[in-house]
Amino acid sequence: MQLKNRSQILRLSALGVGLPKNIVLSTDIDKATGNELGYTEKLSHIKQRYYVVDESASDLACIAVNDALSQSDVSLNEIGCLISGSGTMEQAVPYNAAKIHAQLDFSKPVPSFDVNMTCLSALRAIELGTVLLTSGGYKNILVVSSEIASAGIRWSDEETGPLFGDGSAALILSRESGRPFKVLASHFETHSEGVGYAQVRGGGTLLPPSKISGSYKDYGLFEMRGKDSLRLVNKVLTTFLDTLFKKSGVRLKDINWIVPHQASFLGLEYLRKKLEISTDNFINIISTHGNQIAASIPFALHNLLQSRDVKGGDRILLFGTSAGLSIGGLVVEFL
Repeated sequence: MQLKNRSQILRLSALGVGLPKNIVLSTDIDKATGNELGYTEKLSHIKQRYYVVDESASDLACIAVNDALSQSDVSLNEIGCLISGSGTMEQAVPYNAAKIHAQLDFSKPVPSFDVNMTCLSALRAIELGTVLLTSGGYKNILVVSSEIASAGIRWSDEETGPLFGDGSAALILSRESGRPFKVLASHFETHSEGVGYAQVRGGGTLLPPSKISGSYKDYGLFEMRGKDSLRLVNKVLTTFLDTLFKKSGVRLKDINWIVPHQASFLGLEYLRKKLEISTDNFINIISTHGNQIAASIPFALHNLLQSRDVKGGDRILLFGTSAGLSIGGLVVEFL
């Protein structure tokens, strides 16, 4: 499904976010890992991130949902469908959306489902939500992304150890209530030569605990070949963006704001410089939140809408990459 120049006007009724209780400074990580104070921030360019204490992913999701509902004219019982777009699972079975559903006080059996495209899960879920609204099947759709990245940190890897943070975001998309917008185009690609560049090897049927003698812990931790990922992104980025902008009918110079996946400081700076975008128009929150996996794009969009003057007619590029390796983007115009 690749969207092109859909003219139907939809509405963003509300966008809420959620954060855990615990702020983790990079100096805290320095102390825990025995490094000189300042080492972790210098390495990662991240000052702080948030880690859960005793919250579950569905707990975190509901914080964002309640934040969104508090801003919206749409009530919970006017929601027609719940979509969870997260790259991590609260547990293997059942799926995330059902766990979130169980914590919300729906008065009817609202349908729910998951979208998992790792770091692009929320962006793909937003796109699917707009498709379902456009088809006329629903009036209001709740899209939620909730990530507990801290559960899979491999502290022996200095590249990824300090990188991640936990967080959640929730969007209420509507046909009738909220700020009007149009999706001008979407485009997603998978370049599976990079399938092993970012992975958690365990947790599935390939390496279940029953096949492993001894400790299973190592199989549940994240591992990444960051330089290989960046090389592959560099190889495919220009063609990808050309395709996306051709479908949208606009050019890069017509884009007012870029909201990227908060992959890493170096990755964000590489992208910003390659696109020759001012820091004022490029949303970068990684220094205060880390990489929140799929939640990072809607969380960064929330930051844009709260901190900048986004006017009617402004065009926004929502863009990112994910393990797989996949690349995806939406061009959205606010009205």
